[in-house]
Amino acid sequence: MNRNQEALKKLGSTLWKLIMVRGFALLLAGLILLLFPQGTLTVLVIIMGVYWLIDGIVTTFKSIKGRKVHAAGGWGIFTGVLGIIAGLVVLSQPVLSTVLTTSFLLWLLGIAAIIYGISGLVAGIRLRIETKGELTMILGGLFSTVFGIILITSPFVSFLVMIKFMGAIALIGGIIILVTAFGIKKKAKQETQK
Repeated sequence: MNRNQEALKKLGSTLWKLIMVRGFALLLAGLILLLFPQGTLTVLVIIMGVYWLIDGIVTTFKSIKGRKVHAAGGWGIFTGVLGIIAGLVVLSQPVLSTVLTTSFLLWLLGIAAIIYGISGLVAGIRLRIETKGELTMILGGLFSTVFGIILITSPFVSFLVMIKFMGAIALIGGIIILVTAFGIKKKAKQETQK
């Protein structure tokens, strides 16, 4: 066996294992998202609460320390204290915070989708007079408007559906990566036998 074959064998045996681990991790993440969407959402909100708390503490201390140098030190202290309060609220009431945070974010997304959808509808209708191809804009605007209304009327259900969708994508991606890993293993084995 020459050096190139030996190097290829080492690379193939290492590479496929790394890719396989990545595939299993993605597969596991997909299963968790699909099987426990409510729990996943709560964990994400808790992580966000920890981030807000740490960021709030750091921002407050940095702002107090730099208050003499920067004119915006008061604003930094206000922002930091707000982050600390938000973090403490989320960590003390994770389930309630999950519902409220999810609802707020999806309301925001819903409003943005409705505004985008209405502007798409108006632009499509105006373009109808001037050019062809307006149907895509009208349909896109209609879809965006309906999507925004769904997000606003049932935000928690919408978010759980999105989590399940992400889980399905992760599951499919994990399977594809595992198939790729075993394909690399097979190819490396064939190359070393030549």
